[in-house]
Amino acid sequence: MKSFFFGIVFLAVLLPAQTPPTESFEDLAARAQADVDSQPAEAVALFKKALDLQPTWAAGWLYMAGDLYGLRRYPEARDAFRKGIELAPKTGTAYGFLGLCEYELGDFNQAYADIRKGESLGLGANLPFETVVRDRAALILARDQAFDEALAQLGPLTTRGVNTPEVTEAIGLCALTISKPLERLSEHERAVVDLAGKATWANMSRRSTEAEAGFKELMAKYPDDPGVHYAYGVYQMEIDQRAALAEFEKELKANPAHWPSMLVVAFLKTRDGDPQSGIQITQKAMRLQPARNRWIAQTAIGQAYLSMGEPEKAIVELEAAVKQQPMNDSVHFFLGQAYRQAGRKEDAQREKDEFVRLREQMDPRSMPTPPGLSAGGAATEPAR
Repeated sequence: MKSFFFGIVFLAVLLPAQTPPTESFEDLAARAQADVDSQPAEAVALFKKALDLQPTWAAGWLYMAGDLYGLRRYPEARDAFRKGIELAPKTGTAYGFLGLCEYELGDFNQAYADIRKGESLGLGANLPFETVVRDRAALILARDQAFDEALAQLGPLTTRGVNTPEVTEAIGLCALTISKPLERLSEHERAVVDLAGKATWANMSRRSTEAEAGFKELMAKYPDDPGVHYAYGVYQMEIDQRAALAEFEKELKANPAHWPSMLVVAFLKTRDGDPQSGIQITQKAMRLQPARNRWIAQTAIGQAYLSMGEPEKAIVELEAAVKQQPMNDSVHFFLGQAYRQAGRKEDAQREKDEFVRLREQMDPRSMPTPPGLSAGGAATEPAR
């Protein structure tokens, strides 16, 4: 027995060590990309090995990050997307995914900033991916009571018939001006949000029969719930503005601090030839609304001054609004009108061009498909 043991040791010393052959970067990269959709965990391991050999492989970082996101390994995915973006800074889909990771990690401000960056570069042609990105952006904005901006995020989806439960829920929150996260709503509140979201979605997507039926049901079932009269008033704005005004006044009677209703009442007062009252009501709303939404009141005051033929005063308000909300196309439109009324033709043209650029940016059909990362199967829908 002893001689056998020493024989094995002797052979081990004499024979060369049998190490597995080293895989090349090319082999690892090819295997990783072959597994990227079908076996994401295995693909991640292969990407890591390939990136150890070639850490400047931008696509590798981005594909690996996409798989990590699909596996809900959000901290790792976030870091990998950031590395990939360093190497390929013009990839809009990567910024979109980065924003999704940051949303899941509760870093909402940074998530929204990165989503907007992704939108400016182009989110690509994958509609399910774009739907998730826009939905998360809208939920972030709703938390900050930026309901108009949130609906603007969701608008391009309604034009293409996207009515997933997530999208209609987000629309419902905005329609009812609810800033509380969905997960904190009661069962009753979720039911109101669901119905308001479906009715408002139908209205936004120009399905008039569905919208009318939806709002009738909403008013019949939940006439005393907060935000319902406001949502119905917004719907009525294109049908009967006197009826709309009555709904906003009902909302204010039940909730005197409801600043979104104040702003619409102020707009209607200005439109009916009483801009002074419009300004006074807007200034009251400004004291109640969050600071990040100050631009809405400034825009309303600017419009009132325009209707009074006082473009210089309008410019002061609208320039301040643009400074706070540079990515809002409507503010640029009104500022362009003010410049034109003041005789500042070059400034007016600049604002018109910016309005057109931002409007096209918000319409995904005008966005080019960026090179680099495909939004493929990695756009897994996580729980919200």
